[in-house]
Amino acid sequence: MIAFLRFEITRTLRNARFLIMLIVFPLALYLIYGTQKGTAQNLAIGTLVLVSMAVYSGMGSAMFATGPQLARERQSGWMRQLRVSPISTPAWFGVKLAQAILMIIPGLAVLLIAAFALGHVHLSAARLGLLVGVLVAGAIPFCMLGMVIGLVFDGQAAQIAQMITLIALAFLGGIFIPWSNLPGGAQMVGKALPSYHLAQLGWDSAGGFALHASDAIVLAAWAAGLAAIAMLRWRQEATATAWYLGGSGVDSCQAHAGGMMRSMTPGDTDPLWPPTTWTAACPACCGSGAW
Repeated sequence: MIAFLRFEITRTLRNARFLIMLIVFPLALYLIYGTQKGTAQNLAIGTLVLVSMAVYSGMGSAMFATGPQLARERQSGWMRQLRVSPISTPAWFGVKLAQAILMIIPGLAVLLIAAFALGHVHLSAARLGLLVGVLVAGAIPFCMLGMVIGLVFDGQAAQIAQMITLIALAFLGGIFIPWSNLPGGAQMVGKALPSYHLAQLGWDSAGGFALHASDAIVLAAWAAGLAAIAMLRWRQEATATAWYLGGSGVDSCQAHAGGMMRSMTPGDTDPLWPPTTWTAACPACCGSGAW
């Protein structure tokens, strides 16, 4: 499990799009707008922009770690490999969730360093700890959203869907522009989105204000609903895979493939565990074995 998680994280961090769009871009915006002096929404400008960019980076990182990457895995047949491997479904979901949450840390750390060094931000240890906890826990709905995108769309379509969704969440949630400046209809839509409620919790945490239970309830509802959709979609694909395996079932195929596929435990000389090193043929179950 730890090796599988390390492989997933390393693969994500090697993606240049992830580094540019979800670390460099929010940092650049912070350096432009967050280093100004003054106050807005009862917060220092630096603190306000810090939370806004941290929410954007966290949403995008969580979605990116589970969305387009998952879509590529499905398209390449890697998911079929995993289904006949010793990794259980709960373990796979757990790894994906842990991966997405851990991917939040690089962007958040860079923004915090910039905020304290250049943005005139002063947060007590208690407020900082609360803010980090809120941002990490509040990213769970976006992990689930990324999974849904990755399980519904394939390949390039998943990347486009994720980017459109991320931009819409950022604008309608009041992250890029104040929510009060949106048209009435957009405000109603935005207030129902998880991005709005995560931003509110973040700003309240950084400002030392009381946290509203309604924000946490909405985030939890989004997480539960999206998780249910992801599980439903996963089961649909699992059923399709079992049918694809010629009616012999996943267990039977796993038994045949066991001697052909390499071990699920990476060796010391293979720290990245690349899928290209797997043998993807199971003639006994799949005929040609073109997975």
